[in-house]
Amino acid sequence: MDIISDLMKQVATGDNLSQISKNVGGDEKGVQSALAMGLPMIMGAMSNTASKPGGADMITGMMGQLGGSSPMDNIGSFLGGSAAGAGSGMVSSLLGSQLAPIQNAISQKTGLPPAIVGKVLAIAAPMVIGYVGKMFAGQKMDQQGLTSLLGEQSKMAMQSSPEAADMAKQLMGAQKDTGGVTGIFK
Repeated sequence: MDIISDLMKQVATGDNLSQISKNVGGDEKGVQSALAMGLPMIMGAMSNTASKPGGADMITGMMGQLGGSSPMDNIGSFLGGSAAGAGSGMVSSLLGSQLAPIQNAISQKTGLPPAIVGKVLAIAAPMVIGYVGKMFAGQKMDQQGLTSLLGEQSKMAMQSSPEAADMAKQLMGAQKDTGGVTGIFK
């Protein structure tokens, strides 16, 4: 099971992409590629956060903010609701000082202005967090389980998105041979 690929499929379903694009004010093609790069970066940041002391608690807290639902369950009500606003806080917590460089890098590749990329990332973070939260809802997973799930998913996401992997490498000096994303956000 590959969370990021599944999310990208959900984005492409029905009018989800057009709703997201209208919401952020970008063209659909640009928004879709921004998500294709942004989602793996967020997964990588979550994986990295979870592996630090207290990090898994922080992520569990973010899942709690979303109340066990995933934005993709009903993108329209998510975009119109308060949870969408929480997304920018989540992105800032996860990406920290890397947020601006990541925004700019995605902006250069997609042609979307950095401010719009920022809005896309603020939707992407709850998408990933909500998805993982829903997976957890049915099962009691401890922090170790969370950390290893995020690590595996992060590796998969980077493998399926060479662009995100390159970006991670350039921005955070990731070592390719250490399995990718862990430790790149230091």
